[in-house]
Amino acid sequence: MRRVIICAMALVMLAQQSYAQSSYYTVLEAAGTLGVKNPGYKGAFSGYALHFIFGKNFNERFFAGVGLGSGALKGEYRIDNSMESAHQYDRYLFPLFADFRLPLVETAGYARLGLLANLGYAPKIGPVYDRGALAKTGVFYLYDSPKRTKLTISASYGWQQLRGNFYGSNFNHQQVNLSIGMMLK
Repeated sequence: MRRVIICAMALVMLAQQSYAQSSYYTVLEAAGTLGVKNPGYKGAFSGYALHFIFGKNFNERFFAGVGLGSGALKGEYRIDNSMESAHQYDRYLFPLFADFRLPLVETAGYARLGLLANLGYAPKIGPVYDRGALAKTGVFYLYDSPKRTKLTISASYGWQQLRGNFYGSNFNHQQVNLSIGMMLK
């Protein structure tokens, strides 16, 4: 937990230094996760996530950055065609990922719609954390007001490997993510 706090503090300090520079961006967001599918298993996991993203703003046409997250997934599962009782899944993730945002359409005044993609990996940093690759793609809405703080909302479909849990099961979890946050640029 100490490492998480130190990393978060370092990222916040980096964001504060870049706050005066409009060629960088920072996103702070909270997300809800709804599990959709776990191939080979009955049951899916739902939860929440918090993300901190810092990156480069390429003239408001493209955003590329790196992100750090923390999330939790909970639910029940059982192996397909098995008469076993359901197992509980209650694990955490600490993903490191690349963030890409491409604004496509400017709507009513300050609003923008675009595409987003995240690619990364969640290392196993403790006994209750799972590891595995992740990929997410979706759409985002950015209310780009003339003030520094902007509202961003996104919806995405993601895939997350979940390796290293207690039962030795290797999940290829699929999920829908809805997030809301602030973009500083």
